[in-house]
Amino acid sequence: MEPYHINSAIAALGYAIAAICSKRALGHGAGVLRVSFIMNWAFVPVFGCLLFSNVSEVPYSLLQYPVLAGGLFFLGQLFTFAAIRFGDVSLQTPVMGTKAVFVVIIAVLLGTEVVSLPMATAAVVAMLGVALLCFSGDGAERVGRTLGLALLSSFFFACSDTMVGYHAGAFGVPMFLFLAILTNALLSLALIPFFRDPLQQMPAPAWPWITLACLIMAGQALLLNYSLGRYQNVAAINVIYSTRGLWSVVLGAISLRLMVSSRFPSVPRRILYLRMAGALLMCLAIVILFYPF
Repeated sequence: MEPYHINSAIAALGYAIAAICSKRALGHGAGVLRVSFIMNWAFVPVFGCLLFSNVSEVPYSLLQYPVLAGGLFFLGQLFTFAAIRFGDVSLQTPVMGTKAVFVVIIAVLLGTEVVSLPMATAAVVAMLGVALLCFSGDGAERVGRTLGLALLSSFFFACSDTMVGYHAGAFGVPMFLFLAILTNALLSLALIPFFRDPLQQMPAPAWPWITLACLIMAGQALLLNYSLGRYQNVAAINVIYSTRGLWSVVLGAISLRLMVSSRFPSVPRRILYLRMAGALLMCLAIVILFYPF
């Protein structure tokens, strides 16, 4: 087992936990844009730790690559929180498993992959998984909007992953990742005029959940992106990372069992079964895609 296998698995679990914490913060009135803004800036000092291991000079002729990666990451992060806001974690997170498929599609468009029978089979299985997730929602409009936002988030993150995997090595992984995440944070300043309320008016009960979500999300993002830049095996890393869909369903069901609140109503068992089946099919699609029988 390679180190990036372990890193990706830990990151997958971390993402699912952070998403649930984010949902709780939003439930306490934190607001999607404010949570996104705080989290984007929380990433900066965490990724800044990488600079202690940086020994190379900045290749300014390649500066556009980390900036572009950071911009794509910002868009992915923004649509992620929008999807969490308009749905629930056990629906949004499994759809994010399509990021691995988007990585392959991008590779095909760039000419580094060919469309094979396993790839076509995986696409069909993935569509069945998305269909099951659609049938497990609260109405066509709400589910369609949530799926659309999650798919956009998945696409932008796939583009960002591709940039990190193919350009971080030549640039220098520590500095590349730090500049990318700094770009992401600077872009988030554009969110301030759209805050529903100022940060000073953040509800007190939301802060513990925001803090926990920021720490866990930043940690898993660091593990994932460092693995992408260091080992450059974008497809395999995303295969393992897609298990966050299964973790979200399991942890979402557990959290719903533990919470007793009218703001967090219980989900019917039939819906949970459909979502679990959809998440399993999406993971199966990715396994078929990269590890054909």
